[in-house]
Formats: sequence, structure tokens, C-alpha cells
Amino acid sequence: MHRPMMEALAAGQLRPLREWLAGLQVETDRLLVLPQWDVHPVPDQPSPGHRSVDRTEAAAAEILRQWEKAAITPGGVPFLLLFVLTAVEAEWNISYHFEPLWETLEAAARCMRERGARLEAADQLAGRAVVALMESVGAQIHAENAMVTGQLVAQQTALDAAVVKAREAGELARRAADGHPDLSSYLLLRIAEIADVCGVAVARAVRGVQEFLATGEPLDEAIGQIEVAEAGGHVTDFGYLSELRAHRLALVSMAEWKDAPWLRVDHGKMVYIYPFAVRGVPPQEVLNAVATGCADWELGETRPVSVNSSLNLDDVWNGSDAFERRYGGALVELPDVLVSSVDGRPLGQVRAEVRFSRLGNHYVRFSREIVDAGPADLYAAMLRAAPEYGAVRVAFRTGRPARWRRLSELALDLVEDVCERIGDARGRAGSRALASPGMFHVVVAVNAASTTRGPAGDAREEVHTASGLEGVMGTQLLTNPVTHQIGSIVEWARYTRTSDLTTTITGLTGEQIVRTSNTTTIVAPGMADFTHNIRGHVVEFVASLDGLFTGWSLELVDHYQRVEAFRARVDTAERDQGGSSQALRALAHELDAERIRLNDFAMSVRSTITLIRSPSLVSSPVVAGVLRLVLDGSTFHQRATELNAMIEEVAKDQLGSSIAKLARQREEQEAREEERREGRQRAKLEVFLAVIAAAGMSGVVQVLQAGFFQSRDASMWAAGSVSAIVIAALALGYFFWPRGRR
Repeated sequence: MHRPMMEALAAGQLRPLREWLAGLQVETDRLLVLPQWDVHPVPDQPSPGHRSVDRTEAAAAEILRQWEKAAITPGGVPFLLLFVLTAVEAEWNISYHFEPLWETLEAAARCMRERGARLEAADQLAGRAVVALMESVGAQIHAENAMVTGQLVAQQTALDAAVVKAREAGELARRAADGHPDLSSYLLLRIAEIADVCGVAVARAVRGVQEFLATGEPLDEAIGQIEVAEAGGHVTDFGYLSELRAHRLALVSMAEWKDAPWLRVDHGKMVYIYPFAVRGVPPQEVLNAVATGCADWELGETRPVSVNSSLNLDDVWNGSDAFERRYGGALVELPDVLVSSVDGRPLGQVRAEVRFSRLGNHYVRFSREIVDAGPADLYAAMLRAAPEYGAVRVAFRTGRPARWRRLSELALDLVEDVCERIGDARGRAGSRALASPGMFHVVVAVNAASTTRGPAGDAREEVHTASGLEGVMGTQLLTNPVTHQIGSIVEWARYTRTSDLTTTITGLTGEQIVRTSNTTTIVAPGMADFTHNIRGHVVEFVASLDGLFTGWSLELVDHYQRVEAFRARVDTAERDQGGSSQALRALAHELDAERIRLNDFAMSVRSTITLIRSPSLVSSPVVAGVLRLVLDGSTFHQRATELNAMIEEVAKDQLGSSIAKLARQREEQEAREEERREGRQRAKLEVFLAVIAAAGMSGVVQVLQAGFFQSRDASMWAAGSVSAIVIAALALGYFFWPRGRR
């Protein structure tokens, strides 16, 4: 009865199984989010972000809640576990956050251990088979984690464990076939067989790579094993076949270079840069806060080892700017950082610093020495900067347990802690970190290099100039960016030697600076170490500008949002006829103040960009030329142009003229209302005067009547009185006569 469901699941479709479980009142939506890294499995709790949080308990509790609903139907629990497994695999295809995947699988296995004994025999066997597949998938995820962290030994160990668990799942599925024939024979056995065949082939390939790199042992057998798996007919899923093909082609590319010269970096340095900006705080205020209080700050649960009032730059950075501006700042040294595998094996150690610039291009800096490194070692070390790097343990060398899974996560936490402390030092909120884990840069300085015949040759030939590395296996790592995704063993063997993503600068003595989107390599084996430092400071300076541009762009976003708030207030004023022109004029003054702020910001930005472009930033014309070329090879000019266009676009906003027009309309309306009020007052006065006039006329008549019937003198007095009254009335009428009627 489950055959259509089996076919759908085999094709990677979750909907039929999801609908079937929903008929049992199982809340499948709550199960789907368990392996998702950006969703916290506990309701009403925020996502843990990039800090390491074990979510196994919460996932187990959720699975048990749904377990009770599925257990009332035969086959319900095995299908519930299969749904969880399928959800994990679906998330695995799109995410490099492996911890939630492991935690979800472990939670499901724990539920089976705790509740499995209560199930019917057939459900017990089928459930145990699914759990064995879960353990096999968990081991496969560990193998991928080892692959993306450059740990070949750990990758082989994990693949061997995945094969063992796949075979265990197959045996349990065969035993469960009587009770659940479709589930066992049609699906579980097929999944177990694919995991077995692929695991054996890839494990052999990994072992072959180890032997090839260590002794030069040919890769023919390892390549042949993968070819057998591809053509054997047991693996029919296109996704698995594509992975096998990718592994095989990587091994073929490496085998083609068996007798060619191979790169060996005898000595060098690698620097991981994570630029950031402090939003809402001018660079000088940042430096003041660092100078006065950073020694007591807790950053990443540790305290600084030292706080330096300079960046310890070469004197060449003492430029000749007319306004005495220069690149400088402060440097905060932190304890060294240890990087270990998930099982505790040491992978490396880096020096940790936070550099603050008076220009605003701050960055977290991790650095390490490179000694006697081959291409595989160099590859693993370069990957370590990326946020897509696999899960490891990262901790300060202070004895505290590891809290981070990647260097990029530690860098983000340091940035957030810095901004929080700066806000506290200023006595108010408002400072916010502007950083992204993907905004990183790797600087590789090759101070001394040699080549060997094949990967394990004893004799070494010293490399004198950068051109001596042309046609050498491993140099493609120096001319390609750090990839965001790794799909095969030793994928670097297939990298091209030249790429459109690179820009190359050749110096006076044959050294080369090669820049990509997230790496810069300085190849100068014939130069003294202190001259390397000058080049290194130049490329670090350019790499750190990404944070500066990010901060500037968001300043414009802030301005735009404030203007939009003004626009909403203007719209309200247009709808509200009771608003006064004085209120509109006040709003216009506020907008003028915002425009002044934008103009000041634009002047500051353009001044800083001009300084960065100016040869006066450094004292040496040669170094100024190198800086110009590195800037040309980066995205600096493009981003500067885009930022300037954004400033111009925002500055063109016509809201001010709209406010002024509305204010004029409101003033005209108020003038008309005032005129109407004056008209009404005049009408009242005229009526009042008319009444007075009527009363006055009656008095005149009475005076005349009295005078006519009296003596001659009385008549003359009456006539004079009337004349005086008439003259007074005329004068009064003239005074009150509306001016518009004259």
C-alpha cells in the first residue's frame, strides 16, 4: 500500500509522506525546521545566531511529541523517522551548517533508544534500520566536514564508519522485510546499498590521495574504484553519480601532474581579514573610546593582552597630505586562538588582533606563519577564513572551552562586543556593528618557496622570482579566490592557472601581487621580510576598505529613511487641513538640517576617497604606485563611483520643494481666511454705523423741528448743530469706509 510513497521518496519527493503523516495528526512543519540552522527548535525562543548552541534536547522533545501520534498506526514510527532523515538530507543539500543536522539525527536516535522497545517487532526492526541509516548519513556529513576543512585522515575515518552503518541498516532492513516489505526492500535496502557502494569508493579515493601526496603512489587504483561504482548499476541517483564523477575528475587532474614540479612554500605568512564599520560613531570617537577604556573591555569572553596607540605601520605611511591626514589608528592584541577538529585534534593556531583606523576602515585580523607547506596544506589553511568552512572548535588560548565553530564566527562576535563597549563608553546606545561573515579577505605572503619533482620528491629547487612558479602544480591556489563550496576531494587540482577573476601586479624585482575577489597573494621569494611587510600593509589596507564602504552605504540608507519619515509627515499635513503654515515651515527647517547633514557626510566621504586615491597618503612614490595598482585591481573605484551616484540620487530628492509649495498654499489659504474674517468684521461695523446713522438722523430732525418753531437765534443754532453733526458723520464715514471701495 506504500509503493507510490516509496517511489516518491526514492525520487526525493517529501509531499506524499508528509501528507500521510499529517493524516495521523503529526505536525510535520515542526519537524522540518529541526535541522535548519536559522530556526530555533524551541518555540517562542529566538534563533541562537552564529554562537554554538546544542539543540539536541529540544529536537528530541519535539520528535517525542510527534512520536506519540505516529505510534498508533503500524509503520507510523519508521515513517516518522524516515521523514526526519529526509528533512535532514534536504537541508544538507543547501546548508554548510552541519551542527543542526548532527543534533537532529542524534535526537531521533535517542528517541528510538528510549521508546523503541515499546513498538511492535516489525516496527522495531524498521525503526532501527532507519536509525542506522541516520548514523550512516551523520558519518557522511562528518566526512564532508573533514573534506571542507582539509582533513584527509578524518575524512577517510568518517567514510569507513558510514559504510559500516550502511551495511548494518541493510541487514536490519532485510530482517524487517516480512513486516514492512515495501519500506524495507524498496527503499531502505536501496539507500543502504548506495551509501555502501559510494562510501567504499570515496574512502578508497581518499586513501589513495593520502598515499599519493605522501609517497607519490599512483592514483590508478583509486580512480578505478570510482569508475566501478559509477558503472556498476547500483548507484542510479544522479546526485550521487555527479559526486562520484567530481571525485574521479579531481583525481585524474592530480594524476596528470604526477611527475611535474610541485609547489612548496618554505616560509610565508597568512592573514585573515574581517573588515567592519561602527555605525553611528565617527572614527575619532572610536579611537578615543579604545584609548581610554579598551584595556578593561571583555571581547569574546577574554581581555586584551595589550592596547597600542598606533597600528605599528612602516614610516612610509607618514604621507605629505596638506591637511596632515594620514592612515593610522590603534591596535588591540588578544590572546592567541586555537583551532581544533570536532574531536579535539589541533589544526592550527593564529594570532588575534583588532585594528581601528582613523579613516574608519577597522578590521579583525588573524595571522599565522606558513612553514614547509604543500598545496594541500595551503588549501586547507586558506579555506579557514571562509564562513563556509566546516565545523571545528575555535577558542582563545586561555583555558576556556571552545564556543565558536569557525574563525568567521569569532570575528563577528568580536565586532559586536567592540561596538557594544564603544556604546557603553559613550554613555548612550546607537553604535552598531556593520560586518558580514562573507566580507573576508585572505592575504598570503610567500617569502621563500621551492619546487619538488612530484608531490613527494626529496630534491628541492629554490624559486628565485615569482615567474619561477609558472607551470608549477599548486600555484593555482595563489591565483584563485577561496571558494564558497567544495564538491570533491582535492578540488583545487582542477583549478585553472589563469582566471578572469585575478589581477596581477609585477614589481621591481620580479615579485608579483595577485588579487582576486577575496584573496591577495604576494609572491616575492627574493625580498627581505621587512619589505614584505610594506607590501602586506598596502594590501591589508585595501582589503579593509570593504567595511568602510559598507558603513558609508548604510549612512545613506539612514538618511533615506529619515527623509521618508519626513515624507510621511508631509502627506499627513496635506490630508490634515487644520495644520498651520508655521508647522510646515518648521518641517522644512528640519529637512534643511538633514540636507546639511547629508552635505557634511558627502564632503567627508569624498575627502576620504580623495585621500585614499592621493599619492600623498604615503611618502614613497613607488609605494604610492603599488597602492594605486592594488586599488585598480580591487573594487574600490567601482564602489566609489556607485557610492557617489547614490549620494547624488539621494540629494536630488524633491521633498523640500514639496514642503515649500505646501507651505505657500497654506499661507495663501490663511490669507484668504484672514480676508474673509476682515470682510465679516466690516459688514458688522457697517450695520452698526447704519443704526447709529438712523438714530442720528432722527435727532437732526428733532433739532430742526425745535429750531423752526423758536426764535431766529434758536433757528441759527439748530442749523449750525445740524451742520456740525453732518460734517462729523461724513468724517466718521470716510474713516470707516473700506479702502477697497475708494
